[in-house]
Amino acid sequence: MSGRPIRVRFATHGAALTVKNLPEFASNELLEEAFAVFGQIERAVVIVDDRGRPTGKGIVEFTSKPAARKALDKCSDGAYLLTAFPRPVTVEPMEQFDEEEGLPEKLVNKNQQYHKEREQPPRFAQPGSFEYEYAMRWKALMEMEKQQKHVGGAQRDKSSEREKIEVIDL
Repeated sequence: MSGRPIRVRFATHGAALTVKNLPEFASNELLEEAFAVFGQIERAVVIVDDRGRPTGKGIVEFTSKPAARKALDKCSDGAYLLTAFPRPVTVEPMEQFDEEEGLPEKLVNKNQQYHKEREQPPRFAQPGSFEYEYAMRWKALMEMEKQQKHVGGAQRDKSSEREKIEVIDL
C-alpha cells in the first residue's frame, strides 16, 4: 500500500450498552443477572482499573438490538437499582472511540446541553467569583482523590465530597 500503515479498528458491538454508577460491590455476574431481565446477554463486564479495582462502569452486550433498546428505554425512564444502595445506574449506548485520534468535534452530540456548555470559551475563572470558588472546590477534591489513591484512601470519603460539590451544581 505504498508504504502507508494499515490501521485496523474493531467495530462497536451494535447491541452493547455502557452502564455507569455501578454499586461498589457489582460483579460481572450481578451485572449479567440484572440485565438478563431485558433479554439474552452475550457478555457482561465490570470495568476495572490497572489495579483491579472497579471503576463504577460496565459493559453489557446483548445478543439482539431490541433487547439492548428495551434495557436502554426502561433504565432511562425509571430508576434501576442493582443493590440495596438507592443510587440508580445510568445506561447509554456504547460508543467506542479510537484512543489515538480522540473525539473529533464532528462526533460530539450537539444537543441543548452542548450549546449551554459552549456559551463560554475556555478561560481562567476570576478570583473571588462564584465560578472561581466552585472550581477551586473541584480542584481540592481532585487533589484529595489523587492523594487517597496513593495512600489507598476510602472510596466513601471521595463520594461524599463529590456529592457535596454536586449538590451546589443543582
